[in-house]
Amino acid sequence: MLIHYWEKKLFAFLAAGLFALAASGCAVNPVTGRSELRIVNVSEEQEIALGAQAYVPAVQEQGGFYRDPDLEAYVQEVGMRLAKASHRPALKFRFQILNSSVPNAFALPGGFIVVNRGLLVVFNSEAELAAVLAHEIVHVTAKHSLAGYQRAVAGNILASGVSALAGGGILGAGTQALSNVTTSLIQNGFSREQEREADAIGMDYMVKAGYNPQGMVNLQEFFYKELEGGQNPMWLSGLFRTHPFSKDRFDDTRRYLAQKYADTVNNPRYVMNTDVFPQRIADLRKVQKAYDISDKGDALLQEKKYDEALAKYQEAARMEPRQAPFYSSAGKAHLLRKDYAAAQEQLIKAVELDGELFEPRLLLGALYYSQKNYRAAIPELEKSMNLIPTKDGAVMLSKSYEAIGDAANAKKYADMAK
Repeated sequence: MLIHYWEKKLFAFLAAGLFALAASGCAVNPVTGRSELRIVNVSEEQEIALGAQAYVPAVQEQGGFYRDPDLEAYVQEVGMRLAKASHRPALKFRFQILNSSVPNAFALPGGFIVVNRGLLVVFNSEAELAAVLAHEIVHVTAKHSLAGYQRAVAGNILASGVSALAGGGILGAGTQALSNVTTSLIQNGFSREQEREADAIGMDYMVKAGYNPQGMVNLQEFFYKELEGGQNPMWLSGLFRTHPFSKDRFDDTRRYLAQKYADTVNNPRYVMNTDVFPQRIADLRKVQKAYDISDKGDALLQEKKYDEALAKYQEAARMEPRQAPFYSSAGKAHLLRKDYAAAQEQLIKAVELDGELFEPRLLLGALYYSQKNYRAAIPELEKSMNLIPTKDGAVMLSKSYEAIGDAANAKKYADMAK
């Protein structure tokens, strides 16, 4: 990941005096009622900017968006039904699907919430989808990501020997630079206490929105069986790593339902929608079969079995020809096999199907660059940089602009590559 030129400016921006940590303190979280560390005051506008800056790179690093307008609209509809029942109903939440077979979901500050394709296909009801989305909504409304952000900021200050943050002015011009902290929170996950809060308050949101809270218990029972089995690395690398799960957490959820919402379980006013949900994700489950084959190709590619991996990607593309990642993966396999003409064909196809997918843009730009076709390389590399800024992309862009005589842009990208 490229360290942006503006990240270097961050330290100058922060170097306003060591008094900031001493002046910081705690504040009561209005959603959870807990007292929490507050190094910097973050307005809602700044919170949204922080999440927005991290959102696209975080999604692209994990596979990009899953493209199905009807399914995306359905997930957004369920999410907004819950968001309106939350502590922050006026916040503009965004709910989208990540194109990854890893079962997981994540939330960023400001209302950016993603559920992975690999988690969506295990749900049996709309109430189970609602349980996951409500849980992630709580991470936003209770500002769990910002709590981790506060700790990360404090750690950066202590480690670097600089500080500032006085008067809440850390964001502003520094918002973009600090988004890398937020991105890292997706990988670091949440504490067990935050997860329990998200379960309980998420159940509150479900009931207020008219969903049967038994959906959350059913889903957690499934999670517990997966955890107890411990055989599926997808779960260990996904949900269970970023969202710590245990039998105690499952028991807490069952207890909360029994104590607070027992009368809702058999009440028809609180829906499970077990009939509607399978219809809404029928196409996804069909497409998932092709992704299962593509995932095998990824494993083979890691083993450097390029011909076998390519065969898997081609099989997946024959099954589901509208999925851009299959062509991107095939293009990558062709590149590793040094079949550059075939690689170019596959990468162009991927870009045509999904112009907002990072990998084929970067690989196609790199291929044109290697062929000294700089004018073709530049737009592909610039698009890749808009999705995920990388050092390799910046270096190739700098040299490409230099080759065509554009000194200003050559210097711009050279500076970004430092």
